[in-house]
Amino acid sequence: MYATLREKVKWSSRDVELNAPEVTLSKLLDLLLDLKDAMYGVGLEHFIILVNGHNIMLPEGLETRVKDGDVIDIFPQAAGGYITLSGLG
Repeated sequence: MYATLREKVKWSSRDVELNAPEVTLSKLLDLLLDLKDAMYGVGLEHFIILVNGHNIMLPEGLETRVKDGDVIDIFPQAAGGYITLSGLG
């Protein structure tokens, strides 16, 4: 029913340069509009987001702060096709 996230954004991994020591995931998504549009188009409740292997959706959600060296994995719950953001800094 849904295309995988990779198919929607046309990439599977991306390094991201930040202009601050740390930012929230919400601000990070603002830098990656193709990813943000794909996720919000389906609904955030359909994704599992890990930061350094830890599920962040319950503790702080998109207000989770990320910093240089953090790895973010985003998994669509049903369709698969996860993507990775790394090399933050």
